[in-house]
Amino acid sequence: MTRTHTATARKALGATAIIAGLAAVVAPPATASVTTISIAPSATFGLHPYGTGCSYTVNVTVDDNTKTVYFYEEGQGPSGFSEAVPVNGVASTTWVPSRTDITYIYAVQPEAWPETRFPVSVGTGIDTGSACIAF
Repeated sequence: MTRTHTATARKALGATAIIAGLAAVVAPPATASVTTISIAPSATFGLHPYGTGCSYTVNVTVDDNTKTVYFYEEGQGPSGFSEAVPVNGVASTTWVPSRTDITYIYAVQPEAWPETRFPVSVGTGIDTGSACIAF
């Protein structure tokens, strides 16, 4: 009885190994993706946290350092405002809001979906050189 049980267990393990091997061969390749997006703190005062004409550092973390990250504003289309190559899982760029009706900025790597978005509230900005006033 022990011999039959052992033979059955070996067959089951063999079948499991074959299925796992096939799954690895036919599984689609992993795609790159932006995992987080943030805007570095800056000296912005007023009614909005961001102002047109003022600059901000946008940082994203990614799970693939080999693909460029593309950044764009809501409604901007595929051309975007910048692109950056990640280093050690982080890509950074400078963002200068182009208009006040932006509610999100986005970051995406090729062949990845969905893109990652970050909510923003942009006002008319006055860059004082050391700070931004956003009305």
